[in-house]
Amino acid sequence: MDHSTMSSTLTLSAAGAILLLLWLTFRGKAQALPYPPGPKGLPIIGNALDIDPKAPQLTYAEWGKTYGDIVYSRIFGKGFLIVNSDKAARRLADKRSAIYSDRPSFPLYKLFGIDRMTGLLKYGDEWKTHRKLFNLSLRPEVVAQYHDLYLSNAHRLLQNLQRDGCKLFENIRLFSGALALELTYGRKVEDEDDSTLKLADDAITLLNDGTSLEKAGILLTFPILRHFPSWFPGLGVKNEALRCKKLISTMSDVPFSDAKGRLESGVLQQCLLSDFLNHGDVEEAAAKHATAGVYLAGAETTASTLECLILALLLYPDVQAKIHAELDAVVGKGNLPTFADRAHLPYLQAVLYETMRWCPVLPLGLPHATTTSDVYEGYHIPKDCIVLFNVWAMSRDFSNPEDFDPGRHLASDGKLAPQAKQNNTIFFGFGRRFCPGHYFADNALWAAAAVLLSALRFENPRDSAGNIIQVKPKFTHVSITSRPMPFECSITTRIRKADRQRQNVT
Repeated sequence: MDHSTMSSTLTLSAAGAILLLLWLTFRGKAQALPYPPGPKGLPIIGNALDIDPKAPQLTYAEWGKTYGDIVYSRIFGKGFLIVNSDKAARRLADKRSAIYSDRPSFPLYKLFGIDRMTGLLKYGDEWKTHRKLFNLSLRPEVVAQYHDLYLSNAHRLLQNLQRDGCKLFENIRLFSGALALELTYGRKVEDEDDSTLKLADDAITLLNDGTSLEKAGILLTFPILRHFPSWFPGLGVKNEALRCKKLISTMSDVPFSDAKGRLESGVLQQCLLSDFLNHGDVEEAAAKHATAGVYLAGAETTASTLECLILALLLYPDVQAKIHAELDAVVGKGNLPTFADRAHLPYLQAVLYETMRWCPVLPLGLPHATTTSDVYEGYHIPKDCIVLFNVWAMSRDFSNPEDFDPGRHLASDGKLAPQAKQNNTIFFGFGRRFCPGHYFADNALWAAAAVLLSALRFENPRDSAGNIIQVKPKFTHVSITSRPMPFECSITTRIRKADRQRQNVT
């Protein structure tokens, strides 16, 4: 070995030793740093008994008042990071997206058959393939091509409520399911007993009942329990999971095969799946799972948010009166709005923003997971930590947060406040996991609200003596989503001309 070669070797060795020393030093310091503050737990179970299983977001928010924006807890040995502020959420998920974009490997998701849905995929090649599809087909200019479809389904909802207002919740769920099915698979729903809608509704019920973080965490910590029989104490969820997995499989396969056949025959109308399949390099499996995920998520969240809106209108009649006044002034009393009117209806938009803030249907979003350890504000956050963004707590970071006040989203001149839209994005996720279907959901909610409130008035019911029965808001237990419990509502028609216009438009 000549002198120059030996010198180069020694230089490289020294450099490597220095880098290794720096890495070990940094690693040692990171590990020496404390975890974020949080409640002390019991041996083995940690904080499992400290959390309200019906409303965990409330427990986490209370922890935030004591420990700050980020809280660390352990449940059955698994680390959880609770993020209670918008500021911390954006710093972590947006600024450090490479670390905070993963999903936990919950065995429960696979048992329920939802592990291939886009929103729950691990961060990797399959998720990137799904995301590529959405980036092509869910851009604002593409979604705008479906405006007539949104309106026609909203007109049908109006017709159904005018005919049978007693079935408020059933008609809302029919609207959201039928709209989602037509947007994703290009198939119109002709009957309220449509088999695909029934499959999705049953699957959503099972998912909301069986996929709580509590149940998911137990199977994650003790994976051997997956092999225990369903009669074993605490494992009755396995029966629910088996039923749900069959429903999800059928719900994914049947409409996909039907739409694919219509595409090959040249009779499939434009829809999300047709856009996916028309890109020649897309694997069918990816297209199928991506479409099913959008359909399932879109049907549930749209319906739940619309139910929250109507509940708020019953509790705050002055808000509804202001919406009616704005619609009558902009659209004209007796007319139904179109998307061309949207920019001129800031109060209605503020009401929709406030609905999502007042009643977030995904109070904890979907759980994230860290791909590597991190240091934030002097605290050590470990690898594979489950990260929960407490959207409910963030939605309460306003003055008088329990009041339904659309004015908080408006500027002094009555137009939307500059920060209103940005503030609203927290309800669609963070970082690279921001919901790709948010334009779909946004348009669906606006179309339904604008059409219904142009023609209808929602009021508290009355008893036989004519006395008002004040609705008392109650909500389902939080699993993946939360929505209002069924309530009674009196629906009256404001205008009759809308009947004729709706028929002409439809």
